[in-house]
Parts: sequence; C-alpha cells; structure tokens
Amino acid sequence: MTTGIQHRRDPWTIDDSEFSGLKGHQERMELLLRYAVLAPSGHNTQPWTFAIVADGIEVFADYTRRLPQADPADRELLMSVGAAIFNLRVAAAQFGYESSVIHQRTDRETAPAALVTLRETAAPDPSLRRLFPAILRRRTNRHPFDGRPIDVDELSSLCDVADEYPDFIHFLLPRDTARIADLVAQGDRMQMENRAVREELADWVRSTRLTASLLIVMTAEDDRVSLLRAGELLERLLLTTTLAGLQYSFMNQPIQVATLRHLLEPIVSAKHPPQLLLRIGYAPPVEQPMPRRDVAEVLQCS
Repeated sequence: MTTGIQHRRDPWTIDDSEFSGLKGHQERMELLLRYAVLAPSGHNTQPWTFAIVADGIEVFADYTRRLPQADPADRELLMSVGAAIFNLRVAAAQFGYESSVIHQRTDRETAPAALVTLRETAAPDPSLRRLFPAILRRRTNRHPFDGRPIDVDELSSLCDVADEYPDFIHFLLPRDTARIADLVAQGDRMQMENRAVREELADWVRSTRLTASLLIVMTAEDDRVSLLRAGELLERLLLTTTLAGLQYSFMNQPIQVATLRHLLEPIVSAKHPPQLLLRIGYAPPVEQPMPRRDVAEVLQCS
C-alpha cells in the first residue's frame, strides 16, 4: 500500500518540523502514527494496526501477534494497544489537535478497539504536550539499577501521576520488597527452564539495591476497555518517568502466572487486580531502541 509519507529506514528518527509542510488529512495522520508505533509492547510484539478516517484514527488490536503462552488472556496485548493510543494523543497535542478516545465495547477481535477523534485547536492539552519529548527517548531498561535513592523532584513527578489515578497506580512499600522478590523468583522458575537465568534474576531482584528503587503495580479490571485504559495510563507514567531522567523495567512474572497473581493481590491491597509490576530508578541508559514496524506496515487500507 502506498502512503503519503515516504518510507524511512529508521522509525525512531523523526523530524517534527516536517509537519507544517504536509498537506492533507492523510499525510498528517500518518505522521502522528509514526509516534504511536513507538509505544512499548509485550516482548516488542507491536500488536496494533490503524485506519485513518474522516474524524480521526481507528485503532485495532492485532491478535495475530498475540502470545498465547506468556499472555493467554491478552492482557498485555491490550495494554500495549492502549500505550499506542496514548502516544498518538501526545503527538496530536504537540501538533495542535484536541483528542478524545471512544472505546468500542465489543469482544469482536476484528472491530476497532477505539476511535481517537482529532480536532484542530489553538489550545491543545498542555499535560499531554509536555510529554512529547519523551516519546523518542523512552526505553525499557534491562541493565542493573545502581540503587541511588530517587531525587525528590523526580519522585514528585511520579507522585503527581499516582495522585491523579490513585485507584490504578500503587507504590509498594520497602517492607514488601522481599515478598515481591519471592514472587518474581517463583514466577521465573515456573516460566523458564534455564537454572542460570533463574538464579541470576533471583539475585538481581533480591539485591538490597532494590529498596532504593521504586516498585509500582498497575491495577485494572480484566475487561477489554479497562485494559486499554490501563495501557494509556501506563504510557503516561512511562513518559513521565523518562522526562524525569529515570529508568524503568518490567517484572511481570508474578502477574503472568495466575496462581502467583492471586498472591500478589493482598500485598497491593487495591480495588482492581494487578496487571503490571514496574521497577523505577537509575541505570545506565539504553542507547539502541528496539526496532519498530513502519507505519505503512500497520496501516489498513481504507
């Protein structure tokens, strides 16, 4: 399929100044989608496709890219789609659009997950626009964290997000670290066969350095719309983390194993079941981003 924007070899290299020279709805929407596809996804599956329509962009979950063993209920898949929706809204605000998300309450896999409506405005949402520089810098970091206490100002930016969404973002207390480490180690043993990898991970999360990093659990109900919204909120948190100069990594083993997920619930003590476990702190930066599919590969024919 031929699209308005010329194919580029590196999806992570975007010149935002070109937006002003684009003519027509199609080309401008395609540029916004170049930011949407930079969202994080489980094991970099990138499980999304898009359709440009008159009043915005339809977003689809691509179930052909599901992970039936690691993510049998498609929870991480749907949160990944939600993260792409949020990136789209951030980019839209940067380029002068007001956006809203209309979630489709259906379980039909071929139906759009959501419609993101877009309308030009002289006053785009400043809370979205301020996150725009973080899209190209965001990386999931698998390096060891150095254990430095998080700076008060940087921590404050994360607390602001948590305060706005207290039912869905939960900071775990240092006293919970050992219990969380046990669940992560158990989940890893149940998912993996390589003894060396198991021991390495168990040693990593049991390290006293973990207490100086922040552990966050994202919670939401298990229905499709709730998971999409959780993904949108997750990306808001990750972009805020990136903008603050912090690093993050996922430790999802206790949530991917159903029996351990139930053990995590009383530790979190939240209204909704846990969906993601995050570690935030300081670590050497990740210079090389994960590869991404070009917009042309994820854009449906109209």
